[in-house]
Amino acid sequence: MAALTGGSAKELMPVAGKPLLLWVLGECAASGIDEVLVVAAPHKQDVIDVARAAAGKSEMPRRVETVIQREPRGLADAIRHGIGFVANDPFGVALPDNLFIGETPALRQLIDAHHQTRKNVVAVVELFPEDAERAGPTAIFPGRLDGDLYEIADIPSKGARGSTFDLKGAPSGFMGVGRYVFLPDQLFATIDEVERDLAPGAELDDVPVMQILLERGELVGRRIVGDFLDVGLPVGYNEANERLATDQQPRFAR
Repeated sequence: MAALTGGSAKELMPVAGKPLLLWVLGECAASGIDEVLVVAAPHKQDVIDVARAAAGKSEMPRRVETVIQREPRGLADAIRHGIGFVANDPFGVALPDNLFIGETPALRQLIDAHHQTRKNVVAVVELFPEDAERAGPTAIFPGRLDGDLYEIADIPSKGARGSTFDLKGAPSGFMGVGRYVFLPDQLFATIDEVERDLAPGAELDDVPVMQILLERGELVGRRIVGDFLDVGLPVGYNEANERLATDQQPRFAR
């Protein structure tokens, strides 16, 4: 994505004239979330400024706080920066390089799945052979679909950079994408548990955390109803601009 960002923050890349970050904050608001914490790297003051300025505006969360992740130690470490913000309440996580178009916001779909199951929830989308260039390095989650809930059998480790997914002859498969709902007591204790076994300098990633939650019966997948756009890849970014310039905005049910 470096050729497209020109060195600026990927989170602020314009999609149909609006920064990615604002699309995702709008999804949070449309999902019924009015308090958001944005975790940013130390050199991304522009991301912090845009996030704070959005608070309370039309179709944006009422409250937007920010916190700095001083070292790039991985997604689980970034999420743990919200431990004081979320207190004891279940909370959602939305990564800004994933966008969705559908009648109901992706994060709202996960919130509904949490209310149904009382478990931690990860978003999954169905991929087909023709989606290879749109998926990048990813792993297929084996499992079974039950309505829109996805009973995950296993969470493999992430693929190497530059690799693409392998369906191994299957007509389709499901991968996890950047929307989650977590129970704080289960999640933060599991992150600490994973960290104790980390090799020096290793990232505190989300995959081993989810693997443990799954082993304990505390995690379920939720198939996203709608279109998934991976704007962290050039092909997905270009597609998002084309789609959202036409649609003007995701068709969110409020």
